[in-house]
Amino acid sequence: MSSSCSSPRSDQGEQPDHRRSSWSRRGVLLINLGTPDESDVRSVRRYLAKFLADPEVIHLPTGLGWLNGALGWLIAYFRAPKSAKMYQRIWSDSGSPLESITTEQVRKLESQLPDGWRVFPAMRYGRPSIAQTLREVEAAGVEELVVIPMYPQFSGPTTGTALRELYGALHRGSHRLNVTTRNIWYDDGGYVYAQAKLIAEYAKQHQLTPENTILLFSAHGLPVSYVERGDPYPAHVKRSIDLVAQRLGWPSERWMSGYQSRFGPAKWLTPGTDHLLAELAERGEKRVLICPISFTTDCVETLEELDVRYRERFETLGGDLYLCPALNTHKDFMAALAGLVLKGPRPVSSWGEKLRPLLTVKPKPDPQPANVDTLVMVGVSLAGRMGKGRGPELVHIDGPRFLCMKKSQHEVPDALRKICEDGQVVEGFVWNTCHRFEFYGWASDSGREPEACIVQRVREHLFDACDPDDLRVNVLCGTDAWQHLVRTVSGLNSGLPGDRDIVDQLQQALNVADRAGTAGLLTIQLIHDAMTIEDRLREETDWGDFDPGYCYAAMFNLVESKQLVLSDKKLLVIGGSTTSRNILSALTCRFDISTRQLTLAYRGHSGGQIKLLRKAIGNGKRLRVGSYAEPAVLKAIADADIVFFGIDRDEPVLSGEQIRDLRDFSARGLTVVDFNTFHSTTGIEAISGVTMIDAEQLDESVQAYASAMCDLPEFVCAVREAENWIVKHVPPSNVDGPMPQSCLGLFGDAAGELSKPEATRA
Repeated sequence: MSSSCSSPRSDQGEQPDHRRSSWSRRGVLLINLGTPDESDVRSVRRYLAKFLADPEVIHLPTGLGWLNGALGWLIAYFRAPKSAKMYQRIWSDSGSPLESITTEQVRKLESQLPDGWRVFPAMRYGRPSIAQTLREVEAAGVEELVVIPMYPQFSGPTTGTALRELYGALHRGSHRLNVTTRNIWYDDGGYVYAQAKLIAEYAKQHQLTPENTILLFSAHGLPVSYVERGDPYPAHVKRSIDLVAQRLGWPSERWMSGYQSRFGPAKWLTPGTDHLLAELAERGEKRVLICPISFTTDCVETLEELDVRYRERFETLGGDLYLCPALNTHKDFMAALAGLVLKGPRPVSSWGEKLRPLLTVKPKPDPQPANVDTLVMVGVSLAGRMGKGRGPELVHIDGPRFLCMKKSQHEVPDALRKICEDGQVVEGFVWNTCHRFEFYGWASDSGREPEACIVQRVREHLFDACDPDDLRVNVLCGTDAWQHLVRTVSGLNSGLPGDRDIVDQLQQALNVADRAGTAGLLTIQLIHDAMTIEDRLREETDWGDFDPGYCYAAMFNLVESKQLVLSDKKLLVIGGSTTSRNILSALTCRFDISTRQLTLAYRGHSGGQIKLLRKAIGNGKRLRVGSYAEPAVLKAIADADIVFFGIDRDEPVLSGEQIRDLRDFSARGLTVVDFNTFHSTTGIEAISGVTMIDAEQLDESVQAYASAMCDLPEFVCAVREAENWIVKHVPPSNVDGPMPQSCLGLFGDAAGELSKPEATRA
């Protein structure tokens, strides 16, 4: 995600972000084609004369290039009255749509980028010009400039002429800028996803489906002679369309593509969009949805040519034409642009994965996990941010008591083996996170009271250090346990609503159970089905727009509240856990931290988690150690500005005595950020110059982030939609009965509670 970690946001209002009032030396230049200053004939003529005088737009034979200016003015003189009428049809109180949308794109892209970036607009023809904007860029103190021509598909008359003017202005003005261009991104994964998502949303809004609608991709035309000279534009357009259609999931027999905006006597690329519309009407197609695939900003070609003239013609032939807007300021397009700025284009072909369609043409049957009727969940959790919702009712405990009951990750495999050692409990896994400690399992068919058997074994081996006399836990059976699992993996039971790190944690729970030898077919199938449903929920509802990660949310608010500066710092991540991987991903993907700033110290030698860690840190330095107190780790701490602990152990791994003499921390401070609920260090906070941020403070930071997100109106609607979806697709055991249902038990008398009639359990 596309994708994909999110911050609280609203397309209508301001978003919380990790920005500062002071700018650094990095900037972005968005170049678009341009627009007249006004819609009167004189302004349009002046604009067209400059546009048509460009030798990239009108190619003249060798030796006749000196005629371009005169020819451009002559064509503009006669064409301006007609073009002015076209502009007048779309002109608004705020002026040109392209200009106002570009201004909004600049604002929204700026809000997507990390602290210290500025975004500037420029027009190839019209104002502000590229040369004028470059002067503003340097006046703002920018030294590193990323340039994005707003055309995904490269062509000489668009990207080519924009870059030629850019380099000419840089040369003429003697600008001292370090310039990077993102000039070809027709197959960028973020762009492809954003375009497919926009079409899917528009189609859903207007109840357009492949069964009742033809999807027509329309690209700006190009003379055939340009292609014969080597212009790659039609190949790029075709590839973009193929990828978007595949990502969208629209059947190939129900979409087609054409070209628009022809002028002059030259031979242009075919088929023409207008000709295709006439053919579709003749075939009896009543609905056509047009996607302006080569336009990232609505302009006269989309708002007047397609939405006025082509619409009128198609309606006179008896059809209904629907125009999907250009990408404009769509949130996924803004995220894609931010990705282009920070990392450059990422072609879909480099992902190494099949594009998953957004649309489900044929309804998929709801997963029905085997043996859900005999599934039992026993465990404890902290209260989620959103309350009980429509799921099974739960009791929650406070933080100190939770910490007393919870085991560290390295203790879990032994506990699982003991629970299942005599065959009474055949399979099981423990979902062990900073907010929940829950066992899921199945008892042997030979047991007379399978639920009571599981509760007893969990009590003996998972909560063995707890006093059973007043230990209140959640005991959910059958479909109640199944629905609770689905709601939890979907992020509805979390302190951070929508938290997608939970999916990784569930996968880690499966890995731990596999190492313990307690993960059989039942466990594998259950977790697979839960993840499948979570995926579908996010695809088919707006809940998918809210997918923050815990580590990112925590650091997001630290940057705000504690003014934690990450850029240009040496960062050390300690631990080989899923949390460490999420810390690395947040640093590199969301805070634009170069992997050259990162060092990872981890224990372990092989396995899927280690491979994922290595992928997350990229070219950063890796230290594989046997102990986190080894000299190599201490040396890395001495060299670091910020240390992140992502381990999960119930005893400290480093003490203040071990690091006190590593360097003078009062002269150069050290910040320690500890995600471990058990605390990874002891005595460090007493060292002068060392700032300690522990798990409790991180949780407070996440709660502040969650509160900001939960205040968004669209988030409230997404929650309601997600709740209704789960009730429909993952029904509780008694869909006609009152909701929520529950099965709560005391460990001291668990069997008695479980044996009570259904009506008294709650």
